[in-house]
Amino acid sequence: MGILVETSLNVTMNTLSNQFGVSVGTVQWITTAYLLLVTIMMAAMAFIMRRFKFRSIFIFSAAAFIVGSIVCAIADSFWILLIGRMIQAIATGLATPLMFQIINVKIPRQHVGTYNGVASMLTSLSPALGPTYGGILNTLMNWRWIFWVVLPLSVIVLIMGMINIDIPVQHKRGEKLSFDSIGMVWLSLVLIGFVWTFNEAGLAGWTSAAFWISLVISILLLLSYAWYNSKSSKEVLDFSLLKKKSVFLHLINYFVLAFVNIGISWLLPMVAEVNLHQTPMVAGLLVLPGALIGAIISPSTGAIMDKKGAFLPLMIGNICLLASVVLFFFLNDVMTSMILLILFVILRVGVAFSFGNVMGAASQQVVPEKRGDINSLFNMMQQYAGAMGTVILASVISSLELHGGSTFSQVRQGSKIDYVILSVLALVALITVIINKSTRNHMTKNN
Repeated sequence: MGILVETSLNVTMNTLSNQFGVSVGTVQWITTAYLLLVTIMMAAMAFIMRRFKFRSIFIFSAAAFIVGSIVCAIADSFWILLIGRMIQAIATGLATPLMFQIINVKIPRQHVGTYNGVASMLTSLSPALGPTYGGILNTLMNWRWIFWVVLPLSVIVLIMGMINIDIPVQHKRGEKLSFDSIGMVWLSLVLIGFVWTFNEAGLAGWTSAAFWISLVISILLLLSYAWYNSKSSKEVLDFSLLKKKSVFLHLINYFVLAFVNIGISWLLPMVAEVNLHQTPMVAGLLVLPGALIGAIISPSTGAIMDKKGAFLPLMIGNICLLASVVLFFFLNDVMTSMILLILFVILRVGVAFSFGNVMGAASQQVVPEKRGDINSLFNMMQQYAGAMGTVILASVISSLELHGGSTFSQVRQGSKIDYVILSVLALVALITVIINKSTRNHMTKNN
């Protein structure tokens, strides 16, 4: 539910802008800021899962989601709505890695792929389903029902979790745990810095001083954090895992999948509304078939990995991803509702074959004690990729407003540039799969 509501407001941007009297550029922060805070919470989850019982974490996250949903539903200003979204983000940032870690702890290794497929079905389906869910409720009732509907379900889930989740603290007895609060703040500034940078590109233009100054500052923050992390005896996340080539390549693939999946879930409803002249409800329904088909096949793609290994489903998935975004580019000028629907189905098939299997494959590259760190790292990067995907694709279109012209032409031209960005990233993701396979073959031959 947390991931569902993160994109459900994408089809209500104009409604919220008019109701609260703020610009669309400001309104998009209810998605971008949400994703950012989820990212920051996930960065801390490797420590939290070692420090607290899973049941306690779940109860806190479910209670926070309930409170956040109520605040959003009754919000009488944009800033109250944003506060409610931040409370919800805390809940989602805790609950998502917890789900994957319960799988790692409770499920036998030979079935992890299948169960990760089910979990990834939820985390990848929800952003795609969000615009459909939000569009229907916004059209038939109003946007507040996005939060009222999930409220009773949240209470039921809280009760079920209190009864069923009973997993002890995951750290070894006598192990000293210390949280790197300085590193956490520093990492948060790095994450916020890059999102803010690309938001500036949309507001002031890609050649503006504001964008380039912000970019330089963000890069310096990143470099300084890397230096600090290498010297500190404490850690927020175990970034040393990325020294393992296969884990690093899998993380790049995972980042691209999330960037494309969440970013295009923001872009396509806008294309449908502005360029195809559809209502918010129809715009949301156009992505529903792809969301459902991807959800249906996700568990079976995990079973393929359990039987055949990761390479086959990852190749199928990344080829479908690349083919879909390339076709979006070439068919942009003749786009129809049916073409959009079909291409999104292809894209979602690609995500279904790849998403859960990438993290599952990475987890198999490390010792069991480090799978919690892999879990937190990958889930953090998923949400951050979503934030970056949303803000970069939005900034491309927003920057065109600085040059004037109709909204129709801005969205058509901007979406074409966005498809180029997505195509390049999808090609990079496919290359990482091929390199990983080549590296494993080389290691096998040497052994």
